[in-house]
Amino acid sequence: MIDFAETQMWNVEKDSVDDQPAWELEVLTTNAGQMASTRLHERIVLLRPEIKIQKYAIYIRKYAADARPDLAPHEDRSLVSFTAALNDRFEGGTFISIAQDGTETEIPLTTGDAVVFSGNVLHGIRPVQSGTRYSIVMHCI
Repeated sequence: MIDFAETQMWNVEKDSVDDQPAWELEVLTTNAGQMASTRLHERIVLLRPEIKIQKYAIYIRKYAADARPDLAPHEDRSLVSFTAALNDRFEGGTFISIAQDGTETEIPLTTGDAVVFSGNVLHGIRPVQSGTRYSIVMHCI
């Protein structure tokens, strides 16, 4: 997926979270994106049948020390979100979750690991110190 992404035109328009270049690539229109959304939908329905998902956003995000190193804490506008690591050849870039009392939990992800969470969970990405972090992100609305 990383090789594919690097042959495409990255969206570097300002991210609505923090006005930094987004460095994301929409993949729902690709076969891989459609397969990922279908598999995740099936899994969510199996585990949480009360969640009614109507549409998806799925994209690859890129973080690098010399481009977009981090992502400010934010909530998604989704019912369910997930982030899966596409690589682990970078330093820093840890996914964090922030509880209502302000307690931060670091959730290190290596290639293939994923975190699934409610869209109202405050979360972000710590700065990448070296290398490039790639992840696939999906928002289920």
